[in-house]
Amino acid sequence: MNQILAVENKPKKQQKQHAAADIKKVITVFCVISILFGIAIAGQGVYAIVNNFNSDSSTTVAEQNISIDSDTNTGKVIISGTVPNGVQKIVYNWNGEDEQTITKNGETQINEEIDLPVGNNQLNVTIVDMKNSSTPYTKEFTADSTLPQLALSLSEDGTKVKIVAKDTVALSYVTYQWDDGDVQTIYPEEGSEAQLETEIEAPSGKHNLTVIAVNNSNKTATKTQEVDGISEESKPSVNAAIDSADKSKIIFSASDQIGLKSLSFTINGQRYELPAEGENKTELQYTFEVKEGHYSITVSAENVNGQTESKNFIYDY
Repeated sequence: MNQILAVENKPKKQQKQHAAADIKKVITVFCVISILFGIAIAGQGVYAIVNNFNSDSSTTVAEQNISIDSDTNTGKVIISGTVPNGVQKIVYNWNGEDEQTITKNGETQINEEIDLPVGNNQLNVTIVDMKNSSTPYTKEFTADSTLPQLALSLSEDGTKVKIVAKDTVALSYVTYQWDDGDVQTIYPEEGSEAQLETEIEAPSGKHNLTVIAVNNSNKTATKTQEVDGISEESKPSVNAAIDSADKSKIIFSASDQIGLKSLSFTINGQRYELPAEGENKTELQYTFEVKEGHYSITVSAENVNGQTESKNFIYDY
């Protein structure tokens, strides 16, 4: 008996539809995978950008090393130390009252002095660096209000010491003594007994100055300070004289036992300078001729130790 095997043959059109559907599925899966991969890559990129932005936006403030202390010899508070980013300004106040500002120019080292008031006081200091970063400091100080307050300071040219004594009521007197020498006494002026200010001559070289202030309650304050002074006698001498033979000529002169560095003079705002040539030049002289008129004159000299002397003159010719 013949068996007939029936083989089902699908139409070619149906086969093509199935093949197209399979391809479409593959493409869809590939697209989905690509999209997911792209999202992952994009996410990592966004994270990196955000992370970098956060890192760049954070500012590292270099550590400051600041000390705030009182100097019992001068009656001052000293603000000193190092600011790596440079100082733009120092803002301070006592007890939260009016602020005072010290403007700086980017210095990394500071050493500023401010007055120390009597009694219990809180000092508030803010240091602003050149990157506008502010660092606050607070410190309390106590100065006995029942004792006189003393401050000593050497003049810029080193020839004098300024003594300032203050009291909440009245001072009786102030004494000073150089090394083991004689004790000198100064009395406050009538009507201003609460404060005494005076300048005394500073001897050349290093010497110990002891100052004692006594108030009406017989309470005392004592300060001893080493002073590296320069006496008036060690400064150069200067002069301006009219030539007796020709009054249109002004003779400027300077002398110094140690040695001169320069002679200078200013006439109606115009400055002239004559440097010393060679070493140990103890005298300098210069003749300047003028025309008829009014002259405001300053003659100055500097010696090899940096000490200076100046004198002012008026000349009508």
